[in-house]
Amino acid sequence: MKRRSVFMTFIMSVSLLSFNLIHSAEPVSISIEQFTQLDKAMQKTLLLSVFQRRLEHSKNLAYEVDLDLFIHENQNEQPGKLRTSGPFRRCREWRLGNSYRMDSDMFRSEDKEASQWISDGFDGNKGVSRSTFTDKTHKYGRIDTIHDFLLRDNHFLSWLSGEYPSHEIYLFQDIIKHKDDFDIQAPVANKFVQLTIDYQPDWTRKPGGKRVFLLDPSKGFLPVSGTSHWEAMPANGGQRQWRIERFVVSESKLTGDVWMPIQLREEILASSAPKTIAVHEIKVTRIEHGKVKPADLVVPFTEDMTIVDAIKGVTYVTDKAGKPVGPVKTISNGSPANASK
Repeated sequence: MKRRSVFMTFIMSVSLLSFNLIHSAEPVSISIEQFTQLDKAMQKTLLLSVFQRRLEHSKNLAYEVDLDLFIHENQNEQPGKLRTSGPFRRCREWRLGNSYRMDSDMFRSEDKEASQWISDGFDGNKGVSRSTFTDKTHKYGRIDTIHDFLLRDNHFLSWLSGEYPSHEIYLFQDIIKHKDDFDIQAPVANKFVQLTIDYQPDWTRKPGGKRVFLLDPSKGFLPVSGTSHWEAMPANGGQRQWRIERFVVSESKLTGDVWMPIQLREEILASSAPKTIAVHEIKVTRIEHGKVKPADLVVPFTEDMTIVDAIKGVTYVTDKAGKPVGPVKTISNGSPANASK
């Protein structure tokens, strides 16, 4: 009787945790044995609550991340000989609500110092972006209603939340979207939970594969590895299309009440370039939760910067305060619209 009472107390505690998790200030940590005692419905409820908490957590987050890209030969779906390496990027992002600012420093392979600096801020409430591009000879700024496409280069974004460039690239948003096809298995490898969902990339109209994740229940169900595989035949015939994405987390850190990956490796294979594998090495060097202020999101315009205001349809040069100096010119047919990109 006592044993049953202890078990029921545990069940009630987990149930209460799953409903209050979004407002929790304590990290989630349970054993694989405790998780397997829950029925499937409660397992799913707990996982959804944990993932939803991650989305809330990412709405006040600051971090710095180093991003390396290497292109390898594809040897039986494994990285072979190194072909080339992409530019190294160091990004800093401040996220508050549905707004953000991201600075990106680019280093060419032969350079020890950055040669290009980009800053992009987006006010999610107003739907307005403010960005700058600077290198050793040019200084541009832009006011617009669109996001900077270089956000795509920051693969750490997939662990957060957002809408650009597509809802599906954000890992936990995509998992929650596919809650109706959850397949939960535990224990796997003695201590993990395996979660399988349908895989439907943003360019497709229906699922064409599966995404399989290993979750660590002792770290709030942090995904420690994942594999996604998609394939389809074009409706009008032709070659089979396919895509494989894999990741492995080698180091993580408790940030506020959520475990975050701080060192991981991604591999991407696709039919569009079947002879190569893109390998992304991602290392977070600083990460903080709950300290971002509105002032952190402001992208400053500096002196002698050429600004394109695509909303007002004008272009001008700035003074020391970042304000227009000299003539404000009307954009003709949008011709300077890509100057800051």
